[in-house]
Amino acid sequence: MLPPSQSPFLLGVNYPWRNYAQDFGRAGAEHIGISLPGARQTVADDFAQIAETGATIVRWFVFGDGRGGFLCENGIPRQPDEFLLSDVGEVLQLAQSYQLKICFSLIDFLWLQEHAGRRTGHAHEHVLHFAAGREAFLQHVLLPLFRAFRAHPALFAWEIANEPEWAIHQFHNAREAKLRFADFRAYAAEIVRAVHEFGEVPATLGSARLLWVRAWTELELDYYQAHYYPDAEGEMRKDLAQQLATTGPLDRPLWLGELPAHDPTRPHYSLPDMLEVCRNAGLCGAAVWRWTEPRTHGTDVPLGRVDPAELRAWNTTKRDASQGT
Repeated sequence: MLPPSQSPFLLGVNYPWRNYAQDFGRAGAEHIGISLPGARQTVADDFAQIAETGATIVRWFVFGDGRGGFLCENGIPRQPDEFLLSDVGEVLQLAQSYQLKICFSLIDFLWLQEHAGRRTGHAHEHVLHFAAGREAFLQHVLLPLFRAFRAHPALFAWEIANEPEWAIHQFHNAREAKLRFADFRAYAAEIVRAVHEFGEVPATLGSARLLWVRAWTELELDYYQAHYYPDAEGEMRKDLAQQLATTGPLDRPLWLGELPAHDPTRPHYSLPDMLEVCRNAGLCGAAVWRWTEPRTHGTDVPLGRVDPAELRAWNTTKRDASQGT
């Protein structure tokens, strides 16, 4: 690990979506994105409350499983749709007005997996399953997005993918994980170069586990990012503090992009304690999962959502301690 930094601890929240994969651009014939007045007002109210807690980073998924936000021709991405840039622009404008920064996670692992009819499909579901589709998505959708918001002051980072390991068979022994590590790593490296050249903002990648962060150290990322859920770490037989202590030195700052607000399987789990562990270990920050209400049948329902008062109290305590009050 890096030694504790003198820089402020980057406290964040996951605002993963209002409507999964439909917040930015049009999904099918329907547009329910953030540039609509009702959605914009809801986000403005949420951002005001997030800012009051002292959090400064908001992590938000863009394309999710790829069902919307761009137009295809014969299965090949051709351009952003007519709403993508305006929806992204609204979020960045709101973030700037509340002195927040956005970490936009571009690709969710669900889009990288091959489900073969085991979940509801959509017109774009196979775009990233072949090299020509991946390259066209980069050239015709991502590059216009990076250029449109080049060096935007409200951008914390473009995140290449959320937990791609769950789609890569070298990491995840499941029938839907058919992507080859070498293929995805090469593609991720292309996106990182594009972020730096055309976006002029930092790049990161949301690794599913601390154990796997080192797989991505050759990508020239600006921040390493890992996620921590106690249930996913059972075979490690180490708590978060122990894992961080044995991670070893890294050449870039490490940000914990997902940290659960609650853990119903562990009665003594404490979010303030976990944040303190991250801070003491020298991480550059951590983002709590999640701010928005989980969907009724979502897999993360047991984890609940963050209590703003708890977050504000922890942040206030740390700020007062740093000021010697």
